[in-house]
Amino acid sequence: MSLDLTGKVAIVTGGGHGAGAAVALALGRAGAKVCISDLNPDRAQRIENEIKANGGDAISVPADIGNKFQCVTVIETTRATWGQLDILINGMMVSPSNTIIKMDEWDFQRVFEVNLKGTFFMTQLCGRVMSDENGERGGMIINLGTTAGILHPQPKQAAVCAMNGAIVGFAAEAAQEYGEFHVRVNTVLLATDGPDPNAAADCVMGLFAPESESISGALFGPDGRRLSWQTTS
Repeated sequence: MSLDLTGKVAIVTGGGHGAGAAVALALGRAGAKVCISDLNPDRAQRIENEIKANGGDAISVPADIGNKFQCVTVIETTRATWGQLDILINGMMVSPSNTIIKMDEWDFQRVFEVNLKGTFFMTQLCGRVMSDENGERGGMIINLGTTAGILHPQPKQAAVCAMNGAIVGFAAEAAQEYGEFHVRVNTVLLATDGPDPNAAADCVMGLFAPESESISGALFGPDGRRLSWQTTS
């Protein structure tokens, strides 16, 4: 798919590995300026370097998005570097594995902080910037999740299942509220077993195509098909 996102500025959380990295690289190839945020600074730096090696423009800002102050640092560093913000990809996820009976409270809390609260923080803070500054240009927010808890249960992943369901519901509401600001919000699910980062990136990039410009509040499966329980804003 050939897209031109020249002049757009994106933040990708969890952008140092997996689907987040694949999306960051795809955005860079399409001409967007990309801030890669990841818990691991080396991974974030590696993707920054790869985007630059391909002729793109990127920065890396290590952060734990479960911390609101670190979210602010990512956003304000991006704005200070390029003067705007158009795209947010919420891709940072943690997935500790244990049964419900044996799960430690800390593990459940950590999934809540990163997967759900981090998505809330970034959506709220970036939404404020987009609604205040972008006008008709609007913006795009895309959440990455997995099929666990959405299309099927997943053994030893109860915390992830719980947060995936919450993220889908939150995204649908965000799409409704942000519609008046021309900011679209959608969710793309990865397969829990053997996820294909490039397939997720293709689905994400498809949402920037002209024929997708009215899609908001939608949920997409690992094969890129739109699932039946999406809403529209």
